[in-house]
Amino acid sequence: MRKTVLSVFGAVLILLIISATAGYCKYRPKPSVLEVLVNNQSILAEPGTYSLNRWGRTAADDTYSDPVTLVLNDDPIIVAPAEEIKLEFEKPPENVKYYLWDVKTGKLAYKGLKGYPLKLENSNIESGDYAMEIRAKWEYGYVLYNTRIIVYKDTK
Repeated sequence: MRKTVLSVFGAVLILLIISATAGYCKYRPKPSVLEVLVNNQSILAEPGTYSLNRWGRTAADDTYSDPVTLVLNDDPIIVAPAEEIKLEFEKPPENVKYYLWDVKTGKLAYKGLKGYPLKLENSNIESGDYAMEIRAKWEYGYVLYNTRIIVYKDTK
């Protein structure tokens, strides 16, 4: 009886080790989902370039394209400079920086904007159509997200 119990326990333990090893071999870190919120508007920002390393497993991807090209056909979020741009991550990052690329020219218009949430009026952003690149960094890697925003200044 005792040998049977030990044999069953050993077999179950071996099966658990095999299944855990198989799961670990298939594991690939994935970028955190990002939801960008402004007032009642919400949009999911797709991860572009990323490099992640968790539990000894690595995943990386490079979009090989500039932010303007990536968001040109996306629906924009319309934002006034006084409004906050909030970011909802699955796991909050340690550091977030923003870069705004002018959609008309394709050139970098504003770099290294900081804030979590971001208030554009703190950086004197002009009205315009922008590709916003969001660079989020965690202890296990980084992800670049891109979305399109239209900034308008109310000139009443």
